[in-house]
Amino acid sequence: MLLSACSNWQQTPAQPANSMTGLANNGDIKHWAVRGKVGLRTTNEAHSAYLNWSQCGDAFDIRISGPLGQGAAHLVGNTEQVYLTTSDNQHFSASSANALLAQQLGWTLPVEQLRYWIKALPDPSQDYQANPPQQTLGFQQQSWQLSYPRLTQQGDYQLPSKIIAEQTPLKVTLVIKQWQLKPACNHEASPP
Repeated sequence: MLLSACSNWQQTPAQPANSMTGLANNGDIKHWAVRGKVGLRTTNEAHSAYLNWSQCGDAFDIRISGPLGQGAAHLVGNTEQVYLTTSDNQHFSASSANALLAQQLGWTLPVEQLRYWIKALPDPSQDYQANPPQQTLGFQQQSWQLSYPRLTQQGDYQLPSKIIAEQTPLKVTLVIKQWQLKPACNHEASPP
């Protein structure tokens, strides 16, 4: 009996739905953290790294470590100010995470939209188009195609365990190994 209880304890993946409506309550999640791996692929290159991201309302703390051509990066900030520390301990700041990463690391990652996309939601400040029902769960927004081939159940929420974001020639794949809802929020938008 104990063995069967342990085998049922593992989290089982939820099946993707045909529409985004079943995920609407994911917008209620304001404080979360994820751990996983991120892969970036262009026509000429492919890189991967580990990702730890903590989001507390508008404030975020993102740590990327591994090859990715840069070794490591630590990004903290909010909607008004962002700070970046690189693997060689250089410090940079800007008013936009997207612009800072593009300027300092050459990465074209829409960090400001990813805080929504990671929860399988479009950025509410921008128009989007949902995928047709016969396609993989996802949507198009700001010339990015988002797909959610795997979801996992976390309490009352269905959250992505795999996200694919494509904007030719860039393809970003995020595999989330762990979701934590309502983590302790103790970081501020100040230099790390």
